[in-house]
Parts: sequence; structure tokens; C-alpha cells
Amino acid sequence: MPGQYDRYQQGFYQEVYDEFLAMQEHVFESHAYEEALLVARAIMKRVRYNIELLIPRLHLMGYHFGEGFSEEPEEAAYWEQEAPIYKAPTSETPYLVVRLEQSAGILPLTLKCWYEEVGNVNFVGTFPVYENRKERVADGSLLDPLFIYSVKMALTIGEDNWSEINDISIAPDRFFKYGYSEGGSYSIRTPCKMFDAPLEGYEVPEITFVNYLRLCFRWGGFPGLEKQHSLTAEKLEFLTKDLLPF
Repeated sequence: MPGQYDRYQQGFYQEVYDEFLAMQEHVFESHAYEEALLVARAIMKRVRYNIELLIPRLHLMGYHFGEGFSEEPEEAAYWEQEAPIYKAPTSETPYLVVRLEQSAGILPLTLKCWYEEVGNVNFVGTFPVYENRKERVADGSLLDPLFIYSVKMALTIGEDNWSEINDISIAPDRFFKYGYSEGGSYSIRTPCKMFDAPLEGYEVPEITFVNYLRLCFRWGGFPGLEKQHSLTAEKLEFLTKDLLPF
């Protein structure tokens, strides 16, 4: 009988994911861990592929990357350096993941593999659907573009604030992405010896990190499009064509 990794590669994405999720902490036991890690890496490699497809498509659509995220030049320069549109992991990433786990506790395998296989992504910006900039920015906050911090930023944000139970900030929420002061963050609670974990602070209760990413890609990187129909069906189809399931 094929192992879970082989079954995942054959297209049983949801089935294998559900099996590992149901194992809870047992996924960290020796008989399951290596295969679970292989699957988590395979998931994130497909996620990275999707991100790398979406970025040039958004450029072609005239998407204004960065608009609305930061108004001050110095702050904008900082975020452009620390949270660019996309940045792959670096050679120091495994070391930083170890540091994060030492500070905040064990990471769920999916988040560990996000850091090691994907890196960071920042789709904050606006679609050119309105002439008025304020309208574009307001619409952007409703669309809640995909944005996940790098492990380096997760460490920076959490520095000196770790306790016995920690929330690792993985992204600003949809309000804070556009500078609204009442904004907070999406986070994952650690330690978490699980395959995947709930995304704290998100409007869909108990949604896991991977299911949040699935929702993002279902809507071309903008989960808010499920309710806020700013794009035509043709434009959404252009964005989502040939994205990989995971």
C-alpha cells in the first residue's frame, strides 16, 4: 500500500491532509514524522508555485503593489526590505526556524515548512478598479490580500514578548494591512505539535493555516473577493487559471 506521501503525490491532497490533521500530536511520533514532513514540504512547494504564477499576472492587470500599506517614506522603505512582494528563504532560514522554536515553542509542520520552502509574501496593494485612491485602499482592506511574514519578521515582532504559551504573528489582519489603527494580526499559537494549526484572529473561526491558504488561492490571492466582488469573472479566471491544488 502506498505511503501518505506517495498518495499525496498521486492527487489525494485533501485525504492525506485530513489523515495527518486527525493524528494530532501523534504526527510527531517517529513512525509518522518523516512522512508528514515530506507532505508538508510538498504542500508548501505547490503554494510557492502558485505565488510565483500570481505575481506576474497581477502586474499584467495593473495591480498597484504596496499602495495603501505605508505612507511614510522611511517606513515604506523598511517594509519594502523586510516584507517585499515575495522573497524566497535564505541560507539562514533553518537557523532562524530553530531560534523561533526555541523562543516560542514547537511549530506546526505546515508553518515550519512555509518558512523553509516559501519564505514571505506581501500582496498588499490595490486593483485599478476605482479612479479615487481612497476608494481603492478601502476596497483593498475588504479584499484582505495574502500576506505572510518571513521567519525573521516573526522573530522580530515577537522579541522579548514570548511567554509559556505564545501567539506567533504571521500576518497583519486586513485592517492593519492598510494602516487602520484598530487592526491586529493573524497568528498561530505555540507550542503546537500538530501537522497544521488554527489561524487565530481570522474571521472564519477555526480555519487552519493550510485551509486559509487554500481560500486565498481560490480567490487569486484575495480571500475577500468571496464577498466583495470587485473583479469580473474573466479577471478572476485569469488569476486562478492553472493554480495547483494542495
